[in-house]
This record gives sequence, structure tokens and C-alpha cells, in this order.
Amino acid sequence: MSTKKTRLQRQATRELRVGLIGDPVAHSFSPRLQQAALDALNIPARYELWHTPASELLRRVHSLCSSDCLGANVTIPHKQAILPLLDKIDPLAANIGAVNTIVHRDDYLHGYNTDAPGLLHALAEHGIGTLKADNQVDLTGYTVILLGAGGAARGAAFGLVSAGIARLIILNRHLERAQLLMHELQRYYTCPIFSLNDSTFLVPNSKSVIINATSVGLHEDASPLPVEDLARFDADTFVYDMIYNPAQTRLLTQARLLGMRTANGISMLLHQGALAFTLWTNQPAPLEVMRAALL
Repeated sequence: MSTKKTRLQRQATRELRVGLIGDPVAHSFSPRLQQAALDALNIPARYELWHTPASELLRRVHSLCSSDCLGANVTIPHKQAILPLLDKIDPLAANIGAVNTIVHRDDYLHGYNTDAPGLLHALAEHGIGTLKADNQVDLTGYTVILLGAGGAARGAAFGLVSAGIARLIILNRHLERAQLLMHELQRYYTCPIFSLNDSTFLVPNSKSVIINATSVGLHEDASPLPVEDLARFDADTFVYDMIYNPAQTRLLTQARLLGMRTANGISMLLHQGALAFTLWTNQPAPLEVMRAALL
């Protein structure tokens, strides 16, 4: 029996805490997702929303050291700023330069990034790539056009190239940022990687996947990719938008009108959340319970 599971049993008579650190957090679906999983496995814990401005981040991290705290999720704008405040960083999170999950274990705060593997498992769920026996996702042969070069794009990029894609094309309006991400990836991977700031130079490839990792479409009815450039791709192109609220962004609507398969980011939220749950509890996440909680 693992140390983590023993701890949960030992503290079964008191309510444990885990929550989401960010600014803002009120819009998050994570409480319904994680609380459903905790309740399904009879884990005496409450998932909370911890609104945390930058000026209070250090104090919030310090509170995670309490014996009744399992850890936390981390969202914008703290995924990068929180790294130096933690005791240990998982190698993938260190390479990405962002943490979205903190685990309080053995009196230390451990930082992880479940966004990258969460995206891969979401893609596999939609029929993109193969889920192998070791629970890793194989994307051999796929060309991925990644829209954006910010924090969300960094996690996606590292996950994608680790899964064996044929090539990665990073499209960002600020070319320097796309080039910086490209060079960082090339330190660890040999996958061909290209950077662009003009979508008219995109060359459609077979087995293409377009992933939006920007916030365009979150607060306005706009698309990060002009429809005339999207229309140059084959109808079997898969378009994935990390945004899940609204459920149908303009990018997804335009892609569907062109006959392409599409999906929003709810599946990524599900899978990254399931991975975080397992890190906190050392138990398999009740995936279908969590999925039902999001519907």
C-alpha cells in the first residue's frame, strides 16, 4: 500500500482540502469535476476555489503545507510564477516551464504538468493517434498546426513532440515568441519544427491536426485562423480548440461547416483533471464519473 493512500486512510476522520489557485477562478468547471471523483471514491476531501492575486501567491503556496491539504491545481496567471515557490519539479513540468498541479507529499510540495499528457489523451479519445499499453499516446505521422505560443501552447507543444508527430508548425502573431518556443523544443526533440506568423504560408499536409491554444474565441466571436486559410485544408483535418466555454467557438463552427471533425477542450479538462486526481490520491480516477459531472 502506497504512502499517499495510507495518509488518506489515516486522516479519514477529518476533511481534507484541495483547490484551484488562480486569478480569476470563479468560471472554472474543476470543482464539479474533482468533487464528483472525490465523493465517488469516498475520499473525505473538499475541492475549493482559491482566488489568488499575484501579491498573495506566496502566502497561498505556504498554506498548501498544512497537514490537511492534498495540493492544488494552478491556472492563469500563476503556472509559471509558481515554479520557484515549490520544493520539487517534475522533469516534464521543468521543461515546459509551467506547473498546473501541486501535490503535498512527504512534507514537500511537488509540481507537475498534466496539461500536456491531458491533451494527448483527449486527442486519442477523439481518434487521433493510438493509446499504447503503457498509457502513452503515439501520434506518429501527424502534422500539427499549433495556434499560439503562450503558456497553454508550451504545454501542448512539449506533449505533441514527445508523442512522435511528424512535424510541428507553430503559428503565432508575434514571430519571435514562436521562434523562442521552437528553439526550446529543439533542445530536447528532433521532430521538425517550424514557426510562422502568417497563416497564408501554411501548407496543408495529410493527417493534419489544428489545435487552438490561444484565448481567441473565449471572450469574443472571433477565430485565430482566417476561414479562407482553414478552407485550404482537407476535410479529414481534425480541429481542436482548447477553449471549452463557449462550447462552440467561431473556429470550430467554421471547421464544421467545412466538413471537418472538431472538438472543444472539455475532453482535455477531463483528462488533465483525472491525471491530477491520481497524483493527489494515488488512486485511479473514476473517469466516467468525472465525465458525467461535466455534462
